[in-house]
Amino acid sequence: MIKSIENLCPFSKPLMGQWCECPYARLIDRCSGKMSCSGGENLYDSCSHLANILKQQSRFILGLNNAKTELTHTHSMKIRCGGLLGMQRHLEITVGQAPLVRDVINAAEARYGRIDDFPYDKIIQDINNFSHRNSRRK
Repeated sequence: MIKSIENLCPFSKPLMGQWCECPYARLIDRCSGKMSCSGGENLYDSCSHLANILKQQSRFILGLNNAKTELTHTHSMKIRCGGLLGMQRHLEITVGQAPLVRDVINAAEARYGRIDDFPYDKIIQDINNFSHRNSRRK
């Protein structure tokens, strides 16, 4: 996987909006909402993989049938925030507070073996119904 020098966090915008948390995220540029991963390549790869799976699993429900379709900010937030919150709900991880990205990934892997085997069909409506215009999580 080709990465930029900074290992840009795929959850930067949800982190900036306080929809999730990550102790490994480091602010690069507040204006553009860019954060880097300081947790090493394995953590970066794991989060990137989850972001890609969430995007892939939500294409149909969001009407993104062309793989080359550029994601809007709204789509990106629905996919990443709605996906994390849906996974948090399904995995029964302290719902009501912003999920730690790493905790969600670890819980999914502990229960299903691999993040790929998580039952994403159980959270599709969480993704579709998510609106980042709602009040903040924290």
